[in-house]
Formats: sequence, C-alpha cells, structure tokens
Amino acid sequence: MSNNDEVFENVPRKSLPIPVARSKLISALVNEMTASREKMDGKRVVQLSELGKYSDEELKQIIPLILPKSKISLKDGYVIGKSAMTGESFRLFSIPSPALTVFNMINGINTIDTISQMVARETGWEMNHSLAFARGVFLSLVVAGLCIPKE
Repeated sequence: MSNNDEVFENVPRKSLPIPVARSKLISALVNEMTASREKMDGKRVVQLSELGKYSDEELKQIIPLILPKSKISLKDGYVIGKSAMTGESFRLFSIPSPALTVFNMINGINTIDTISQMVARETGWEMNHSLAFARGVFLSLVVAGLCIPKE
C-alpha cells in the first residue's frame, strides 16, 4: 500500500497478485478447484485475481466487504491493516486521505458505485475520477488480503 493517493487512481487493469499464507495454501487450492467446478456448472464465480480486469460497469456493481478477521488500527497518522489471509500488516493510507471515506463505506452493503458517488460529493471530483480512486482503494485492499467482494 502507499500513502500516495495518486497510486489509487492509477491501478492498472490486469490480474491481481493475491497473497496466500503457506499455512492456508491447501485450503486456497481446494477453493480454487471448487470455484472452477462451479464456473463449469454455470454459476457466477468471482476470482479475486481477475477483479483487476473488470470493466468499470462490472466493478460498479460489486459490494465490497472487509474480511471479518482483519484487524484495523491507527498509528502515526496512518490507517494500518493486518490481513486475515496472511497475517501481514500494511500501512494502508494516511488518515486525511479520501481513501478513508472509501474504507469507511466498505460495509457489505454499499456498491463501488455508491462509494464512488460519496467520494465525488466529499472531494468535488468528477465521477470518473472518484470511481478510479474507489476502484484503486478496493483493489489495493483485496491485494492486501483485507477485502473481498460480497457474493
């Protein structure tokens, strides 16, 4: 993660590197095989690594959720997150950043679209700017192992 808000606005459209703790590797492989089987059965399956490739229209509909076992704290003017997936801690963003608005709205109810509208209202940014920012914060939290789409 970064304390530079511009990083959030410029997250490239590509597969995401999803961290997995060694202790959870077998569980992750089983989940991947289950997802592949469900996809073959015609069920909608969201693969975390593919979220970075989603179009804005697809991403707007996602309802993000902070993983329940993640730990969030404040230290030296920054929001710190400890991943439920890996146990690693990350400095996520500075407290005065608009990223805090995005983070606070990730509650398993709001869509990325709703979150980006709130960011636009609070910052005065154009919608495409606030959507790019909300997308970047969400995907950064996914890569950090703190957030998933609610499905």
